Amino acid sequence: NRSSDLIPHSPYAFSVTGVQCTLTGIPKTALLDQTIEFELDVTGSGDVEVAVKAKSPSGKAIVFSLNKQTDGKYDGIFVPTETGEYLLEVSLSGDSLASGPVRVRVVDPSLCEFSPPPPVACRVGEPQSLQLDARRGGLGSVGVRIVGETSGSVPCEAAETDVEGIWTITFTPPEIDLLTMDVKWAGRHVALSPLTMSVCDPLKVKIDGGDDLSKGKVGKPVRFTIDVTEAGNVKPSVTATGPTALQAVQMKNDRSRYTVEFVPWEVGEHKVSVQLADDHVIGSPFQIDVDKSVESRMVVATGDGTRIAYVGEEAKFELEAMQSGLLDLDAFQCTVQGVRSTANATLLDVGDGRYVGSYVPQFVGAYLLRILLYGNDVPGSPFKVTVYVKADAKKCRLDPRSTLAKADGLLVGKPVNFRVSTKDAGMGKLDVSATSPRGRALRVFMADDGDGNLSFRFEADEPGRHVVRVTWSGENIPGSPFKVKIWPPPNPKKVRAEGPGLHDCGVGDLGEFSVSAKDAGYGTLTVRVHGIKDAFKIQLAESVGGIVRATYSPQEPGDYTIVIRWDDTEIPGSPFNVKITDPSAMENDEVDVRARKSRRSRRIGERDVDDGEEVERKPRVIGRIQSTKEVKRPERARAMTPDPPKAAEKEEKKKKKKK
Repeated sequence: NRSSDLIPHSPYAFSVTGVQCTLTGIPKTALLDQTIEFELDVTGSGDVEVAVKAKSPSGKAIVFSLNKQTDGKYDGIFVPTETGEYLLEVSLSGDSLASGPVRVRVVDPSLCEFSPPPPVACRVGEPQSLQLDARRGGLGSVGVRIVGETSGSVPCEAAETDVEGIWTITFTPPEIDLLTMDVKWAGRHVALSPLTMSVCDPLKVKIDGGDDLSKGKVGKPVRFTIDVTEAGNVKPSVTATGPTALQAVQMKNDRSRYTVEFVPWEVGEHKVSVQLADDHVIGSPFQIDVDKSVESRMVVATGDGTRIAYVGEEAKFELEAMQSGLLDLDAFQCTVQGVRSTANATLLDVGDGRYVGSYVPQFVGAYLLRILLYGNDVPGSPFKVTVYVKADAKKCRLDPRSTLAKADGLLVGKPVNFRVSTKDAGMGKLDVSATSPRGRALRVFMADDGDGNLSFRFEADEPGRHVVRVTWSGENIPGSPFKVKIWPPPNPKKVRAEGPGLHDCGVGDLGEFSVSAKDAGYGTLTVRVHGIKDAFKIQLAESVGGIVRATYSPQEPGDYTIVIRWDDTEIPGSPFNVKITDPSAMENDEVDVRARKSRRSRRIGERDVDDGEEVERKPRVIGRIQSTKEVKRPERARAMTPDPPKAAEKEEKKKKKKK
């Protein structure tokens, strides 16, 4: 640094026999980590070899640069890395300067610290002493200047103690004032400098509290004011100590006037200390006698045990009597009275004016929890407590008549109804949710049927596996979550029937046809034959892929009608007209032919089809959801042969009588 204040004695001129040397830019005092730049001029000395060496306070060589600019002129730079005295030695052609090395004092005022930290306020007329530790600041001395806003310059002294590097600063503030202190080390500000300090007079503090500063009640706020208008601009410190612990104090200020408040929570003598600049004001500490406050209204009862409980389970409640002081357990009386029985209540002191009570009811019903303090009910007492059986999801029951329980034949767009009974499951909350195959939540409608029974309904708008979750107080009831298969609605137009057996067949031959309902949704397959009674029966057998294979072997020739329905609706092509022929009958004699013609089959219409044959199959789920439809096929076959019609029986009897 080439500032004039850092190098008051520069340049340095040296003379060696026949040699002129001038060194400029070297300060006597430098700061730590400050870059020091210097110039060395040996012009007119001829051709000489210039060398510069430097040592740190610890004796270590330091790194610096020395660059030749023109003939006889050099620039040098080095940076001190530790505090103390540096030695800079110049030699020309191997000969050191006769004047010896140049000395540079390196300091760091930021490492000079007050110990302990200076106070923010002090008392007027009272000698003050501050201690500064400058041992890490390097070589130097302390400079102090104190100026007050009203008093002007304040006399002060700084002297080194018996311990090297430890300095003491002393002064006496003459009046109430705000002082500014400049503390420097080697001409530079130390840490915290400049600092301010308020000067006050605790004797001029005015306190107004009346009787609150002599006696009080537990739970009743103690209030008083502190006026420091004439004592100096210093915030007072207030502490309140009870028989066993400190009290929480609140303080608000309006300029130089402070309002103090605290609420004593224990009985006994309390001390209130008011200080300014660590000195007590007149009358401090104040002694306040705090008496008991036994008003029951100052006790607060909380907790679930004041409202609800469960059979065989511990119910708890809490009492907070902080505003009533520290009370003995004998001051309380707790009873739990029910219609059928009573429950014993216990009370435990957990400290700080708090108490925990508990009881265990044994029967369901209404109870009264009564809490007395010195014979008087606390606020809210007696408390009305309802005792329930604890929620038990395992005792919830799904109505077996519900479509959800059957889970068969549930269709898109059709309501899914179910009913849940919770009357034996205790006290709880029933939650129901329904989720579509794509994870979308469905709206579920609920109705309270009374007596612990609730009915639910939802409608699915897409086919696939739906999940219905029923929980009782967060736990699944038996069977939950329910996985429900929703089928597409029946579509007879999607059913296809084909095969030679739907056209013609010979007596004794095997007639075959197939019915495909794999894309027809959920429904019932019905096959009915109209024609001669017991002429043939159709056998249905399920095959892979939702295709039903039908076979029959006719025994009588004639014209027949096969009607195929899907969910009570005829499929495309139905009814199918089938002609049964008997080739061997053509070779018989004419008598037999006429006899056969006389007994020719009569065709039975749709209206009197009592002697037909019906085969009914119900589908079941197989395979997986494909695209947006579900593959489903028949599940079982059921053949039905109706009883012969009564009209046919009567006709047969008449023929026998005529013969």
